Amino acid sequence: MIERFLILDHEPPPADAERIIYCDGAGGTSFREGRDLDLSHWRPNRTPRRYQADTSTEICFRFLDRPPEEVPWTLAVNNHLDVDGMLSVYTLVHSGHALANRRTIVQAAEMGDFWSWGDPPAQRLFQGLTRLMNIRRGEGQPLHATYEEAFRRIPGLIAQTDPDSAEIEASLAPLRRGVELVAAGTILRVPRDRYFAHYVIPRSVVGDRVEEATYVPKFNERISARAILWPHARAHWDEQRMCLVSAEAADGWHHDLWYPGYLWADIVNRWMVWGLNYGDGMESYELDLPAFDSAIERLNAAETGAGKWMTGSRACPFSDAIQGQFPLAARTLDSRGAATPSTLEPETVAEVLGPVFADRDIL
Repeated sequence: MIERFLILDHEPPPADAERIIYCDGAGGTSFREGRDLDLSHWRPNRTPRRYQADTSTEICFRFLDRPPEEVPWTLAVNNHLDVDGMLSVYTLVHSGHALANRRTIVQAAEMGDFWSWGDPPAQRLFQGLTRLMNIRRGEGQPLHATYEEAFRRIPGLIAQTDPDSAEIEASLAPLRRGVELVAAGTILRVPRDRYFAHYVIPRSVVGDRVEEATYVPKFNERISARAILWPHARAHWDEQRMCLVSAEAADGWHHDLWYPGYLWADIVNRWMVWGLNYGDGMESYELDLPAFDSAIERLNAAETGAGKWMTGSRACPFSDAIQGQFPLAARTLDSRGAATPSTLEPETVAEVLGPVFADRDIL
């Protein structure tokens, strides 16, 4: 579809680019109204309504479905390194292969940006790209060169003919192990409502791995043994639910409440938590949900341990720390802001938090 792409940081696009598509990153002050096009889920968003979708990669596929025939697009531009950004550009530059592997490519983008679940081919693509990005970032390789290398390797990552395919496949074991533990009932999953689910990780699974049981993966982080139950695994069943995860430790329960991982983006096809607002940016959010505030107050009133329930609310002393660990929504912290166990039993916490996110259509 487009033969040329550039990865720009703060520099302006080349003067000879007559029409630019900004993929997974708004053009900002460089955007020329009436000439350029946004295909992005970033906020603020100028993507035409007919192309809007939840990931920028899917938006680019929708553009391929209905391209404006009269417009000769000359350049695709991105400004950062992540899976969705990379696959957005790939979709436009290598359209034939992308269209033939549309489901896998969209799912891999969702795994990167939204902590979503993906089928095994998407898992391999996501893991291969994040692995490549980490290595090349550590080597100081220019972003454009990393994109070019990734584009050469994407077909092999999907087809399992890449030289590192065996290693990539083996590295996905922690993700799949989490799904197996839930499917077997060893990690208990209770879908309490259309928008709320509860996971209970018993001491037999946690053992002395409390850090892994409470680990919050970073944006676009590759799968590893750092977490017992990756958000991607929960998304296999509960992508559009708030998830309470209760992990049993020797001295109590670690309770973590998680948002759906897609909420930071300008989404159009998924559930949005009531009262959540990012305004015109993506750096911080405000949650105007009085029932949630009341539930947190109830939990703190019932708590007899040293920890205190904290959220991303500006009224909480560690709000920036919680927001900085998105999609984490709330957890018990000590006076230094470190995760600490609660004295409350899982059922008690679920009974307090569950009604906050009850399906309003049936209330």
